[in-house]
Amino acid sequence: MVDFNKLLSTRNLQKPIDPIEIYKSLDRTREKGELRSAQEIILKEWYSKYNNKKDSIIKLNTGKRKTLIGLLILQSKLNKNEEPCLYLCPNKFLVEQTCKEAESFGIEVCTAEKDIPIEFENGKKFLLQL
Repeated sequence: MVDFNKLLSTRNLQKPIDPIEIYKSLDRTREKGELRSAQEIILKEWYSKYNNKKDSIIKLNTGKRKTLIGLLILQSKLNKNEEPCLYLCPNKFLVEQTCKEAESFGIEVCTAEKDIPIEFENGKKFLLQL
């Protein structure tokens, strides 16, 4: 009989905290291709210089996939056990759009109408909110 306990106890299940490595490891619903060069530059700079800061502001032109960058940065924070993490959107439409974007990349998020979700409180998912 196979002893699975031995196999499981020796496994190191360290989650990646480098956002580029997170992107490579995502279980995407469809192939999205490689990160764009501008995205990679921003994520490398954030990871090397700013990942220990509590708050981040990313400013880019329209169409440069700021949403994905924000999702990867927050996933990095969660993987580093810096919970809870909050992703703010200015309106309900953008909350829904960001949820769809996260889902398409295999990033688990939660939202809340009234009560704060337990997954957010426990640092398992980040919260998308108005």
